[in-house]
Amino acid sequence: MKKDLKTKLVNRKIKKPNTFLMFIVMRLLGILNKAYKVKFKYDFDPKSIKKGPVILLSSHASRLEFIYMLYGFKRNDVNMVCGYQNILKKGIYGLFIKLGVISKYLYQPDIICTKNILKLLKNNGTIGIFPEGIQSTSGSTQPINPATAQLIKKSKATVVVSTSKGAYLATNRYSKDRKKGYIGIEYSLVFTPEALESLTEEEIYSKLLEKIKYNDFEYNKTARNIYIGKKPNAFGIDKILYKCPDCNTEYNLYVEDDLIICKHCGLKIKVNEYYDLERINCNKLPIDIDQWYKWQRRCVVNEINDDNFELTLSGTLATLKLDKIRKEPKNREILSIGTATLNRQRLIFEGLLNGEEIKFDFNAKSLYSLTLSTKGYLEFYYNNDYFLLIPDNPNQCLIKWTLASEEIHNLYDEKWKSACADVYEYNKGDIYE
Repeated sequence: MKKDLKTKLVNRKIKKPNTFLMFIVMRLLGILNKAYKVKFKYDFDPKSIKKGPVILLSSHASRLEFIYMLYGFKRNDVNMVCGYQNILKKGIYGLFIKLGVISKYLYQPDIICTKNILKLLKNNGTIGIFPEGIQSTSGSTQPINPATAQLIKKSKATVVVSTSKGAYLATNRYSKDRKKGYIGIEYSLVFTPEALESLTEEEIYSKLLEKIKYNDFEYNKTARNIYIGKKPNAFGIDKILYKCPDCNTEYNLYVEDDLIICKHCGLKIKVNEYYDLERINCNKLPIDIDQWYKWQRRCVVNEINDDNFELTLSGTLATLKLDKIRKEPKNREILSIGTATLNRQRLIFEGLLNGEEIKFDFNAKSLYSLTLSTKGYLEFYYNNDYFLLIPDNPNQCLIKWTLASEEIHNLYDEKWKSACADVYEYNKGDIYE
């Protein structure tokens, strides 16, 4: 029986990157980093860890973070870990295979991925991991699964942490427009194999979180770096901000030039070249974009306490075709066309396919997140399968679905809830100037 792409990808024998190809890739990354004027800092001599197993853990503030962190690490033998849906793309798949990219089911326990990592490390390999899994939505640290500490403990490797400053502001989550402005990458040697022997998993997790934490909006209050692109810095921000801080209505925010405006109460807030929020016409001015976003999360936490909480949208449920690589959107297999409903227990999709009624039922305990894609749909893993939830309205604001699905999952998962509490500031007080 012919194996599908997913089976081939997950079960293949992982090799170290092709040396010649990696040489070419690093030269190209060097050109990009020079163009982006990225600055690198180290608290150790990179030449001192040219041998032995190494893990490079990087923050994920920017969608281009791999360009910065990989080049600055100055190694040609790094096997990167990547979400499997990002590998199954035309023009990328073959290249990633030759570069030894390791596929990972995001959020899900992935035994095969862990085994591949440990096997490469045993052979003195170097592994690159984004422990947050996905790019930050609001410019600050996303949750890190405490199981990462278990992997580090088992690895007996040298562990380096790479953290960015300004990377989110140059390439934020809500717009494809790249801004000109400062990007700094700092490398820290955090653990040696000898140190790992005496540290507990809890101590490793705490130290990792301390080193990898970032908040670009807070950072730039002091740094005062200017970020300018083809579009104003407010462009697209209504994809991640949906609740007005003045009147508390939802889905009434829109963007006009560099202004965030509420259709209901007339609130007007300017996003300037530093990403500061400036009061034009509002009673309550949030401290910054990240604090505004986290306030929305706290509002959702309160809402899902209601047994009747529910979100619905009309759209299409799809997955990836696994017979051969195709360009998007031809790579999608439509599973059903109908209505999605999210409540405290599950995500349900009821619809039709070829005239036949089809229902999908996803339990909240196994559904970590309906993650907002920059392409205007929600994506999620469920039992190691990848799905897309595509709304009929391409301009529909979906971020509340992301927040609600994550917080509903936390009702059933104390460990992940604790990891979220480490970064999301649930007990934060007043967020206003």
